[in-house]
Amino acid sequence: MSAFFSFSSSAKRDRDLPLPVYRALIVSLFEGAARNAANVFAYTVLGAFMMIRADDLAISLSSGLLMAASVFRATVEISCWRTISAKGADALATAEMVEAEEMRYVAAVGLFGAALTLLQGLVLVLPSGEPFRLLTIAGVLIFLVSAPARACGSPRAVVLQTSVINVGFCAAMLVTGGANAYLGIMMSLALFRHLRDTTRSLHGTMVSMLLARRRAEDVAQKLDTALNNMARGLLMIDDGKRVQVSNRIFAEMFGLPATPVGLSVRRLVGALIAPTLNGDRARAALTEFFDGEGGSEGQWRLTDGRILAFSRQIVAQGAVITVADVTAEHEAEQNIQRMARFDPVTGLANRAFLAEMLDKTIASAAGGDGFSLLSIDLDRFKEVNDAHGHHVGDLLLTQAASRMRDVIGARGFVARFGGDEFVVLLEAARRETVVKIGTALVRALSAPCKIEGKAVRIGASVGAAVFPDDAPDGKAATLLKAADMALYDAKASGRGAIKFFVEDMALSVRRRRRLGAALRDALGHNQLTLAYQPIVDIDGGRVMAVEALLRWTHPEFGSVSPAEFIPIAEEIGAIIEIGAFVLENACRDALAWPAHVRIAVNLSALQFEGGDLEATVRGALERTGLAPDRLELEITESILIGNHAAVLEKLNRLNALGVHIALDDFGTGYSSLSYLNDFNFDKVKVDQSFIRDMTSARNSKAVSIIRAVNAIGADLNMTVVAEGVETEQQLSALRALGVSGAQGYYFSRPAPAREIGVMLLKEIADRTSAKRPGEKKTA
Repeated sequence: MSAFFSFSSSAKRDRDLPLPVYRALIVSLFEGAARNAANVFAYTVLGAFMMIRADDLAISLSSGLLMAASVFRATVEISCWRTISAKGADALATAEMVEAEEMRYVAAVGLFGAALTLLQGLVLVLPSGEPFRLLTIAGVLIFLVSAPARACGSPRAVVLQTSVINVGFCAAMLVTGGANAYLGIMMSLALFRHLRDTTRSLHGTMVSMLLARRRAEDVAQKLDTALNNMARGLLMIDDGKRVQVSNRIFAEMFGLPATPVGLSVRRLVGALIAPTLNGDRARAALTEFFDGEGGSEGQWRLTDGRILAFSRQIVAQGAVITVADVTAEHEAEQNIQRMARFDPVTGLANRAFLAEMLDKTIASAAGGDGFSLLSIDLDRFKEVNDAHGHHVGDLLLTQAASRMRDVIGARGFVARFGGDEFVVLLEAARRETVVKIGTALVRALSAPCKIEGKAVRIGASVGAAVFPDDAPDGKAATLLKAADMALYDAKASGRGAIKFFVEDMALSVRRRRRLGAALRDALGHNQLTLAYQPIVDIDGGRVMAVEALLRWTHPEFGSVSPAEFIPIAEEIGAIIEIGAFVLENACRDALAWPAHVRIAVNLSALQFEGGDLEATVRGALERTGLAPDRLELEITESILIGNHAAVLEKLNRLNALGVHIALDDFGTGYSSLSYLNDFNFDKVKVDQSFIRDMTSARNSKAVSIIRAVNAIGADLNMTVVAEGVETEQQLSALRALGVSGAQGYYFSRPAPAREIGVMLLKEIADRTSAKRPGEKKTA
């Protein structure tokens, strides 16, 4: 029975539908409020007419009630619609709020239906209502037939209206009685069923449409979200070259205030996109891209530096164009290419890029004037790097690279070959020009550097090769090898040298490599020995000290000069072991000499960098039993360059052991007086070049320099020793200048320990003390 009175298309309550669907159903009740108000006004007129014309008080009163119910219904519907129009349907934010509006509508139409039912019943039952029966039945039928279409959004409103009216009609027919009345009841029930089915159908259709619309809106919302959250801009263009779809990203890419939907492609490109493009032909090219018929791709750079990649795909009735910002990818690709061709520390070209440029230069130099290749090695870089750390080392490499770029300018190409080695590709091939540029490079790289508050100083050696002379086979590898051999020779000649490749260098390099291999075994085969040369007190003629000098005699190479094998020992890393050998054997040999004679041992810069020099010295003294004050350690100025503070710290620790420290070869290199200020040297040895020149007319400044050094030594309580004294004239001049000590062939050539015994030292001392200025020297 309940199903008979159910006007809803579903067993579920409308309230249980999704809120937007339920809300749309109820809002539909009020959307025709104005139109319904006109219809309701007709019923008000009907009520007024019957109230005036009816003789029966009951009919008159029920007519007045219909008028009041009509006004109330119109007022409720218009009020609800105005509220919805003003605040929007979304203001009904909950199912409870929607249901409250529905109940207001149900109450209004229910009261109206009850008033109409009452009037209908009185007109049908009372004899005085006969004149109004047709008019009333017409009004009732109009109200009933329009109910499903008017109120299908709320089936309970329809069922309330139709049930009240049909029940009232059937009751009136029962009171009237007769066949006609019973037939009327049957017709009324048939109408009721028809209204129920119509309402169900309309309600079901409406719910289905709303649910479909909701699904479509959800899909559209998702699609819109997807489009507007794409990493790419998107346009869909129809066959008429007009934009049909666009996402927000596209508008943002070009700074458009809104998506360009509806615009023609020509206006979009010409007026909105073209001003952002970089390049004179960019506008025409992009217009051609948009007007194209097939699939295509292209990239355009904007005035703000961004790079956009456009892609066009043809679809039915138009084209889809996507736009991607590929600036980051482009920069990443450039960075990858830069990393593959440039050194990350200095920013210079790396070995791979150098090889590429060298091959191109060789190819273009065929039949031309040629060019030159410089191989540059930074002197003392390793000392600075070890003393201050790789961070300072990298900053130093960066400064060195910058200085080389400044010197070379547009005249060549600078590359970092690896480590502290650089290569310069010079346009110049004339030796005079190459020497001039090489000298400028050495000067620039030898200038002091200040890095993070630390003052460091390095130098450079340069090897040069000229194309095509030094690479007749036209190969880059041959030219690089030639420059490398020239660099090898430059480093062997002393720091700061510039050497050109010559054919003999190949032999020299091979010899150095063979010597290096042999030197590794020299200690084990007892090929290294010591010779000694005395240092004499000029005034007293007594030997003050003896300097230990290393000698190497090889079965194949014979006697190898220290000037040749000491740099090799440093290069191959054998100097630390050899230095320890020299130190211990010199201390042991000195035990046989008079106690006032010190033993002087030269130290290499690498002995300060590698190993524990302090432990080596202490161990040698402990094992030999030599008194520390009889040991004199000689260092050169080059040791103090670069890692100045670290060397001073080690010198202070050595000095604390009781040994003496002497500064050797003073006057060469940088001859910084700050070294004498930073450390209390016991002795300063003036380089032999000044001694050779002091008696020569071509360099009278040597005497002034020696006098100044001697004065400094006296003020600082340092013994001054002149090296390389070979003549009586030199000795007399030194004595006149007040120099304390001398060393050289004049007194003795280097000799084995057995020849520098006490007797020989006494004999040399006696012979020296017997000599005076003007006396003839005896053999």
